[in-house]
Amino acid sequence: MRVRQTIAASIHLLCSSLLTELEKPLDLTSQAPERNCTVTTTQYHAFLYSTANFLFPIQERQMRYRWTSQSAVFKNLGWLQALWASRKTNSQDRSFIEQQIELYKEGGCFKKNEVLRRGVEVVEWVNDLIDMFA
Repeated sequence: MRVRQTIAASIHLLCSSLLTELEKPLDLTSQAPERNCTVTTTQYHAFLYSTANFLFPIQERQMRYRWTSQSAVFKNLGWLQALWASRKTNSQDRSFIEQQIELYKEGGCFKKNEVLRRGVEVVEWVNDLIDMFA
């Protein structure tokens, strides 16, 4: 029970923070594009690595405890998935993936559609995780 509550609270906290950031208007004029692509890509890949390190233990616990779709973990994973992939979860009508694409577009540090592809990979992982709930 405590494990489930801790995981649900962690996902909820992450989603709340993500929503707060998505609610802010995206003003690209206030920031100059990052000129050091090595730093930009390293930080982006570290972010993806951290995301995987966050999701993998949740997946392991779900395999062990087999929570149902009535659990707060399931509900909060649904919210996380919606924030990453849906425009309808915030007042800016922009998904987290779209925000990342806009932020990185001007720098020219990524291959075409790399940010989109990586974002979709995370959403697919979250979808697969959601599907594990009975």
